[in-house]
Amino acid sequence: MKRNNYIAYALWFVGGCSSLLGMPIGGGLHRIYCGKFISGFSQIALFWLGSFTLWFLVGFLFWAIWGIWWLIDLFFIGIWVDDINEFSTETLRDDYEQRLKKIDALYDLYQKGAISKEEFEARKEILMRD
Repeated sequence: MKRNNYIAYALWFVGGCSSLLGMPIGGGLHRIYCGKFISGFSQIALFWLGSFTLWFLVGFLFWAIWGIWWLIDLFFIGIWVDDINEFSTETLRDDYEQRLKKIDALYDLYQKGAISKEEFEARKEILMRD
């Protein structure tokens, strides 16, 4: 599935601004959307860690680190979306090429008489369905 830049930036904005306005989401949703699960959950955890340790005044340090990290992400979201879209396109292209090779091998078996035309068509249909 292709990712959308607008959705990624909206998740960045909503996750970060809602956290700053007191609605505790913790902006890391944009990272999860871009396929960066570990760092996305880490960013959310850092926000919550700051929230829970706020009474000890250590939380402000965690929130500062989280805020800087959140602002830096603004410059990388477009790159991440392009990378994940390119990866998905390459995967689809490789899958298509593998299917064509298998169909060519089936056609060679059909030409040699190893399989019937009906069997060739049935197997080709199975390959094209997946």
